Amino acid sequence: MTTQHFTPEVSDDLVRLHEQYLVPAIYAQWAARVAEIAEIDIGHHVLDVACGTGTLARAVQLETGLSGKITGLDRNPKMLASAREKSSGIEWKLGDATAMPFDKNQFDRVMCQFALMFISNRVATIKEMLRVCKPDGLVVLATWGPLQHAGAYALLIDMVRKYLGPAAAMKLSAPWALGKPGAMDALLLSSGVNEYECHQRVGQASYPSMRAFVETHLRLAGEFDTLNEQDLEEIYNSANTLLQPFLTPGGQMVAQLNANIFTVQDESDY
Repeated sequence: MTTQHFTPEVSDDLVRLHEQYLVPAIYAQWAARVAEIAEIDIGHHVLDVACGTGTLARAVQLETGLSGKITGLDRNPKMLASAREKSSGIEWKLGDATAMPFDKNQFDRVMCQFALMFISNRVATIKEMLRVCKPDGLVVLATWGPLQHAGAYALLIDMVRKYLGPAAAMKLSAPWALGKPGAMDALLLSSGVNEYECHQRVGQASYPSMRAFVETHLRLAGEFDTLNEQDLEEIYNSANTLLQPFLTPGGQMVAQLNANIFTVQDESDY
């Protein structure tokens, strides 16, 4: 059976949504937590794979000091352009995670935060991460836990399935593709990894409003512009009922997120 992968097309609108909502709502808080688990030290040379706009790379830079070196790799020029605007002292590299433009044993830490699920050839990506990691270095992979543990997102996806069909729901559920029990274990074994640790963490995503939450994810799935005003209002009304338990008295939307952060200490010869 062929596994389907959904990779969002990177448009200017997607980059804007990423920075305006997803970074403050999700990625900024998790970057610090992923960096902590990676046990980054002063002077480390760190690679952020599928770095996007560089949230993790910037968090890591705070830990390595002036003697460290941070490199961000992404295949999307628009994401990298946004990353360059927000930081200095980080090398931003355009390239493919399945065939990285780096020498063997180059980095102390090789990290990927919530991006592996969007890469079609995940085995090749993990093998490349191991190849460029130094002996006794650390590969760090952050993925979301099971979708059923992300209550507000699960409800949103069920609602989208009802109004927009299974294809739209599949696009929205793509971030949790590796959250199914055993999925990452099987992937790591297929990549030649026999020993690893899984660090389970719980956090929150916070959006300014329920409408911001719904609109952001409809746009990420490429569905927002297909809806007329009446259909959109119907979705908002349904969401207002379903998602009421996740609204604060001030109208903010707060959703729980569970993450599994895998660490692999590479001692093999790639």
